[in-house]
Amino acid sequence: MAPTLLVYPARDRVEFALDVVNRGEKRMELSFPSGQAYDFVVLDSVGRRLWQWSEGRMFTQAYQNKVIGGGDTLHLREQWQATLAPGRYTVVATLLSTDHPMEQRLAFDVQ
Repeated sequence: MAPTLLVYPARDRVEFALDVVNRGEKRMELSFPSGQAYDFVVLDSVGRRLWQWSEGRMFTQAYQNKVIGGGDTLHLREQWQATLAPGRYTVVATLLSTDHPMEQRLAFDVQ
């Protein structure tokens, strides 16, 4: 699997995109211990958590599976409605799969 994390900061929001590509020819099954498959967290320049997508949300407690076919991509997108002060931030995107967990970090600037 090959993840790609992109961030699109705008004046009143920040959009996050995590794409997970199955580079193999065979399908890949991802297992999750709950209805939450991923999360996005934004940190300020000193590492303080400013926002977490999952905070305040409820997820089913049922075990779930997602299948990514060979050559296919799992697209995960979220948006944070916020006006950020100019500066450097970091987003941490996590795929919460029990069998193929991954984390990607990306620093981004707000002008």
